Amino acid sequence: MELSDIIAFLEETPAAVRGLRDGLAADDLRMRAEGGGFSFVETVCHLRDIEREGYGVRIERILGEEVPSLPDLNGAKLALERRYSEQGFDDGLEAFASARAHNLSALRAATDEQLARRGTLEGAGEVTLARLASLMYEHDRGHREELRHLREQLTAGRAVRA
Repeated sequence: MELSDIIAFLEETPAAVRGLRDGLAADDLRMRAEGGGFSFVETVCHLRDIEREGYGVRIERILGEEVPSLPDLNGAKLALERRYSEQGFDDGLEAFASARAHNLSALRAATDEQLARRGTLEGAGEVTLARLASLMYEHDRGHREELRHLREQLTAGRAVRA
């Protein structure tokens, strides 16, 4: 997939998440799918924190350091420690959208040489900045699909209280 297509998809994610939320009651946003996973609120908080503390830091370090060591983030642990289920959906989505816009600006401005710069991502090995963008795409795609599935369960009355 071309970087321009990846960036376009990444740019659409905040609006896609907002669209999946449209029409759902406030209580629905705290419900989880049958079988587990994050609620809508937990998902936007996760996306926000991963965007800021994961991808944002990784982009900055790959651009500014020689083959930096990039730690992984434990999303489930962050969700518990930061009590995502008690936070607000709209605030989380707004903060995610802002962090995403900042990161996309850096990716758009990157030269071919910068896109080839590398870092070592814990659990994934050596990644280029371009590969990091692909990982962002895969992460977004997975969460967008989870939210589509959760929305289907919510509208069918099959979701469970978080």
